[in-house]
Amino acid sequence: MATDTAQDKKVVEAYLDAVGTLDVASVAPLFHEDGRLLLPYAPLGIPHEVAGRSAINDYYGALPQMITALNFSDYKVLAVENEGEYVAEYTSNASMRVTGSTYRNTYITKVTVKDGLISELTEFFDPILLVEAMGGKVVSPDAASPSA
Repeated sequence: MATDTAQDKKVVEAYLDAVGTLDVASVAPLFHEDGRLLLPYAPLGIPHEVAGRSAINDYYGALPQMITALNFSDYKVLAVENEGEYVAEYTSNASMRVTGSTYRNTYITKVTVKDGLISELTEFFDPILLVEAMGGKVVSPDAASPSA
């Protein structure tokens, strides 16, 4: 059965809208019961994989305590060669609740949609920007050593 690209893109955009506005109750229903969220570049303390709708619901349910609305914008959702697969590019503009620091990032996300629901979503972002917004520091070895 061929997928409906326009409808699939609406699912991807619904995900971006829900997460971007922290409408967290609307996120998990967009995933298959056994859907997976993958965050391969997540820093320590953030899981690299969240599997299953219930766990996805718990993961996104915790976001509002950590961050203000992400205000995702500049969406570009592109279909790729494999049926049901999309790449989304977008940006965020938020603040971390604990530090008050601004958090802006650029994302590239691969989404697989099957039967109108997300089966897998892999989000790529710059983890250094997240660590710094959370009050941490990332320093290159050259910058950390005193100069001679």
